[in-house]
Amino acid sequence: MMTTADPLACDFEAFARVARTRRSVRAYQPDAIPDEVLDKCLDLALLAPNSHNLEPWQFIEVRDPAKLARLRILCLNQLPAREAPHLIVAVARPDFWRMGRRLMQAAIESDAPGMHLPEDVRVALRAKYRFIIPMIFQDGPFHILGPLKRFILWAIGLFTISWRFDAGRAGQTLWATRTTALACQNLMLALRAAGFDSCPMEGFDEPRVKRLLGLPGPARIVMVLAAGRRADGGVAPLYRFDRTLYVRRV
Repeated sequence: MMTTADPLACDFEAFARVARTRRSVRAYQPDAIPDEVLDKCLDLALLAPNSHNLEPWQFIEVRDPAKLARLRILCLNQLPAREAPHLIVAVARPDFWRMGRRLMQAAIESDAPGMHLPEDVRVALRAKYRFIIPMIFQDGPFHILGPLKRFILWAIGLFTISWRFDAGRAGQTLWATRTTALACQNLMLALRAAGFDSCPMEGFDEPRVKRLLGLPGPARIVMVLAAGRRADGGVAPLYRFDRTLYVRRV
């Protein structure tokens, strides 16, 4: 059992309060979240788990008044989009795998914190990022190798237990979207722990939002997060269905 002196000890009840009081808030006070608080929350978002440590995400806080006004319209003028002082666009970036690979290769050769590795581990990681990561993500022009990879994985799976990784354009988008959604949850919980609130919005005109933010074709917007301090009457009652419908033990 962990003791209070344990550096890894956590306060379950404190976390439970954060999780239970996190709500999708519709109405907000006009006051902005202090920059230092928002930066800390974004830093915690970036601590979310992500496969291969490639970090295929991007968070864009829209501050330019003209762009923010336009973004509110592109979010269909939903109440949270209209009222929240902050709108943060969470973007899945499957195209970031190359940058993530380069950064990991540099980190493996460095003496950075967290990279004090035994030599055999360092050798294995070098091989992973030199050969395995390109094998997974490199699909050639227009992802033409994606269908071939899917066929090979399917054929191998007929005869043995195998890793069925996401291949091709759709697979890489799904991979990046899953990872970005994990970071979004970190961000929403961090905001709540800091005394602020959020609302994840899926209703928006994605092509126009991408043009507004100058995002490339492979980027996919996972959600737009409204953030700020909740106003009176801005929270709907919380209701959940019977947990036995969703939780199983087999």
